[in-house]
Amino acid sequence: MKTEIERILKLRQEANGLNKLMHMRVITLDEDGGATVELDLTDELLNPLGMAHGGTIFTLCDIAAGSAAASHGIVAVTLDSNIHYYRPGHAGTTLTAVAYERKRGSKTAVYMVEVHDEARRHIADAVFTMFYTGETLGDKTS
Repeated sequence: MKTEIERILKLRQEANGLNKLMHMRVITLDEDGGATVELDLTDELLNPLGMAHGGTIFTLCDIAAGSAAASHGIVAVTLDSNIHYYRPGHAGTTLTAVAYERKRGSKTAVYMVEVHDEARRHIADAVFTMFYTGETLGDKTS
């Protein structure tokens, strides 16, 4: 029998919408509110200068924070966020976003997200405040 975290990970891995369009892969979910998401930088995800578009990196962070929040089995949406870009991501590389829970309350939670490329260069950091809607993921999948 699958554990709840395995069920939630499968839901995140099979998600349609923007996750699928951008070929984002939810690699891990942790019971303590963590997640790892990967993205291969293809030409479609670059800006006109040939680097990862800021929106691409931001979306990667948002998916990571949302996945981490979902690890509790409760529907969460982004309430607020900010991001700091340090280095460009380059075509043909893989970006990895690792999200971890900093603080969780009954209605909101704060997640820190770090983005690195495959050479372990620090690309960006982000902070996301997530709002719990009160619905469970079971409500959304049944």
